[in-house]
Amino acid sequence: MPKDTPKHNPPKENQPPRPVQSVPPEFFTPKMMEAEEIKTLLSWEAPSRPFRKKDRSYYTTITILVILVVFTVVFWLHDYLLIGAILSVAFVTYVLAFVPPHNIRYKISTQGITIGEDFYFWHFLDAFWFKEKDKITILHIQTRLRFPAQLMLVLGNENEEKIKKVVARFLPYVEVPYKSWMEKWSESLQKHFPLENVHR
Repeated sequence: MPKDTPKHNPPKENQPPRPVQSVPPEFFTPKMMEAEEIKTLLSWEAPSRPFRKKDRSYYTTITILVILVVFTVVFWLHDYLLIGAILSVAFVTYVLAFVPPHNIRYKISTQGITIGEDFYFWHFLDAFWFKEKDKITILHIQTRLRFPAQLMLVLGNENEEKIKKVVARFLPYVEVPYKSWMEKWSESLQKHFPLENVHR
């Protein structure tokens, strides 16, 4: 007995194509439109990180703290590997405070943000806000990446409102940014125990 063969409906001749529904431009978000025209919206040059020349009291305080911590570790823990790590952190802190940063180029385009030689697509970024440190305005951008978790763009002489309007086309603006307990603890420590005499 012959097996049943599946039936195939023959294609209809002269069948008109299905109409393609047009999608309004408002449907697409900026992230969905990244594959379209690549256009630089803003570009400026500024230091790679915020920097202010520290007072001598800053280095004196750091030195005293490092000596106290090292003596404490030697007396209680006898962990020389930890001492090496502490001295390494102290050295990096000294270099960042003493050596001024070089200037890099920041660029905001329709595809994402460029910081020096690093580029980040908009869909890897989450939200943004502004902070002022040592009278220097910084644009902070939260990322969806493990590293870096946050981007920092030094504004330099660039206008804050102009940057805000451009970035707000792609990312939500956070008026009161979330602070972790580590950030709150660090700010409280710097407020009550400053590392330098800024009023000197």
